[in-house]
Amino acid sequence: MNILQLVLTCLSIVFGLLYAYQVLFMIIGIFSKKKKFPEAKEQHTFAFLIAARNESKVIGNLINSIRNNDYPQDKIKIFIVADNCEDNTAELCRNLGCTVYERFNKEQVGKGYALNFLFKHIADEFPDYEPDAFFIFDADNVLTSNYISEMNKALDSGVKVCTSFRNSKNFGTNWLSAGSSLGFMRECRFVHRPKSVLKLSTHVSGTGFYISKDVMTFKDGWKYVTLTEDIEFSAAHTLKGVKIGFCEDAVFFDEQPIKFKQTWKQRIRWAKGSLMGFSIFHASLSLEFLKTLDFNFYEYYFSRFFPVGLYYGLSFIASNVVTLISRILEVTNAHAIVSAFYFISPVLVALLTTYLSLLVDSVLATVLNWKNIKAPARKKILYMFTTPVFNFIFTIPVVFVALFKKVKWDPIEHTESITQEQLEAERKK
Repeated sequence: MNILQLVLTCLSIVFGLLYAYQVLFMIIGIFSKKKKFPEAKEQHTFAFLIAARNESKVIGNLINSIRNNDYPQDKIKIFIVADNCEDNTAELCRNLGCTVYERFNKEQVGKGYALNFLFKHIADEFPDYEPDAFFIFDADNVLTSNYISEMNKALDSGVKVCTSFRNSKNFGTNWLSAGSSLGFMRECRFVHRPKSVLKLSTHVSGTGFYISKDVMTFKDGWKYVTLTEDIEFSAAHTLKGVKIGFCEDAVFFDEQPIKFKQTWKQRIRWAKGSLMGFSIFHASLSLEFLKTLDFNFYEYYFSRFFPVGLYYGLSFIASNVVTLISRILEVTNAHAIVSAFYFISPVLVALLTTYLSLLVDSVLATVLNWKNIKAPARKKILYMFTTPVFNFIFTIPVVFVALFKKVKWDPIEHTESITQEQLEAERKK
């Protein structure tokens, strides 16, 4: 038992050293100022690409928020792929002046396939159209009125791929939406901002980013069709040496799941997609780091692909099993009779320690994003204490399930219909 405990301790030390850089990221996230891009010398042209499946309740607000941006509309085109829709999403978008293509394919299901379909149609029907960059958004998103102008500054500064600040429309609905929302805001503060400060490449997270024509055009097609096409795209372009930037002043809002089943399915898909990405990219990322010692490869490998939840889960189980066996042997040798608490106390201590460490992270993320969170103060405080539970449930168990479960792409229903005007009025309060 002592040997096993020693091995587990050594593994914990090694793992801690591998992730020690994240402490630096947190320090930078706490004390640094956000990076601001200089005023743009040119107003660039942009295409907006939106994949939508039965999104008639919310997509109008996204389109209106694009139209109401303080940016010349003749520099913008909006393209929609109505993917396997059974409602009037396509008709609604056409009435709002968008170019819409309808796709019906129940075999190749997922956002990546829908985007590839959209790319092909734009390339075929608009062969001479080549915007300076194109945005990818989800149908439930809403942009602030200066979003395009701020992202234009980044493009004008030479950033080829750029992500933006992801806020939430429904943080205050319940502990599930709060946990998801805070996770993205935490990512912006403790991952994207530190990387920006250190002039490292970051990654895109599904929505709210642009890709310049220097990196990809419609004729190239969208080749990323795994369950997590954003991770696949980021890894592929990190390996190509493309630097992904972050524009914190460009803010958009999205809707997070409010039901446990929806959240579970979404997180299982993300976990499975990450495992798929690990199988595809772990060798190439590792080799590139060993050849170049470029920290971007190291960081991307450990932050996006290394199965952290699996490691923590196995470590948690193994350490507590070892402790339990040791105590059983002690009691047997001593012929003592003890309470059940004697056996379960190590598990309780481990759970409490885990909760407190996650709570510190949750409190920091909430306090630092206090003004960004659209919810009453009492809910912000309450969800600081529930988010550690959320993170534990949707980090460790989902990875184990994803290892063995066959996962398919399931759409998340969006119903939170909030306009740009309502969100900006809320931010000013």
